[in-house]
Formats: sequence, structure tokens, C-alpha cells
Amino acid sequence: MLVSCCLILNKKHEKTMDDVTPNLKSILANTSLFQMLDESQLDEIVAKTSPLRLAQNICVVNQGDAAEGTFWVVYGQVQIGLYSKQGGEKTLEILGQGKCFGLGEMLLEQPHLAFVKTTIDSMLLHTERAAILQIAQENFSFAHSLMTCVGRQLYGLVRDIGSYAQTARQRLAGYLLQQRRRESSDDIELVANKTLIASRLSLTPETLSRLFHDFSAEGLIKVSGRHITLLDCEKLSALIS
Repeated sequence: MLVSCCLILNKKHEKTMDDVTPNLKSILANTSLFQMLDESQLDEIVAKTSPLRLAQNICVVNQGDAAEGTFWVVYGQVQIGLYSKQGGEKTLEILGQGKCFGLGEMLLEQPHLAFVKTTIDSMLLHTERAAILQIAQENFSFAHSLMTCVGRQLYGLVRDIGSYAQTARQRLAGYLLQQRRRESSDDIELVANKTLIASRLSLTPETLSRLFHDFSAEGLIKVSGRHITLLDCEKLSALIS
């Protein structure tokens, strides 16, 4: 579901790139999207990729910006969201290391519908649209990876829309179980602060805190800051079945 675009940043928020540029090719070669490229194709991508090291709470993309490429999160984290008419924010996604955003808008040549901003100090890579499309014409495996990424994002969007019909308890149970599958462990770490998690689940922070308390009291989970231990996955699964 996500974005990319022309970047207009205050230079005081952008850190030096001197320690990043020499490793740019190696970083790109190890991403899931670019790892199948040959040396010459990878060199073309590197030539059209810019590293951006950004402090916390810096806007990378504004709603309505033109989509001029795709972003990768090398490290750090970004929030993708929408502003409400009342001035609040609705979090659509929270992306961390190894995740990309911007493919859909870039391929459709449509403006960004969502904003993207950093939630912690981060390093992003921005690759220009023309270079990506040129390589896609030459390399079927790369074109297939582009389609897979967009398809995965669409699948996630439909899954999220379906969750809106669930109760607050069901949404939290589903989110915790999804994190458990990703981390392959009953001990999980929330990827962001509880305010962002609440927005992601279309809950108020107060409701999320109450649900964590209720789940703990029922023996379903144990909470220690951002660290959550799932104590009864069978009962959590029963909540959403």
C-alpha cells in the first residue's frame, strides 16, 4: 500500500553519507528485491540510488507528493499514515529494517495518498523510478519480484480492511498472533510505542492499555514494557476464530 516520492528535507536533519556510499552496492545486493540482478544491472541501480540518514520524526513523504521512486529501510523505522480532518493521525503501517515502500504509487505514476515519517533515527535508500522500470524490462525475475511485493502489500491491505469488522479484543489478539508468526516465538517485542500500535489497530491508546491489562488478568499474556509473552495462544486464537 505504500509510497515514494520527491524528497524535500531540511538539511539539518540529514546526517553525513560518507560512511554509507562505499557500501551502497553491497547493501542493495542483499535486499530481497535487488539480489537477483547481475553486476551491470546492480551498478545501474546504485547510480540512481540515494542514501538518506534521518533523525526521528522527519517527514519523508507528504500526502499528494509525486511518486518518483521506491524507498528501502536499511535500519530504523517509518510510520505510514493518513491525517484526519480533526488533525489526528491514522497509522496504516509501521515498517522496519528490510522493508520497502513506494512501489504501488511509483508503478501507477500516482501521487502518494499517505504520509511517511521516521519514528526513530533511520537510514533509507531511494531508487529512482526510471532505473527500476528499465531493469524490469531486462530482467524477468526482477519484474516478478516487483509484482510479488505489490501483491503482498495488496494482500495486507485487504486483510487489514477485513479486521475493521472485528472487535477490539479480536484485533489485538490477531495482531499479537501475527507478531508471533513473524518472530517464531511466544516472546515478542512490540515494533513501536503503544500509541502507534493503537493507531495501527484503529484503537485509542486508552483502549489498548485496557486490553493489555485484561489479557494479562485473564492469563493470556504477560506484559513488560514492549516485551510481550504469549501464555495461551490457543485461547488467543479462539478469540478470532
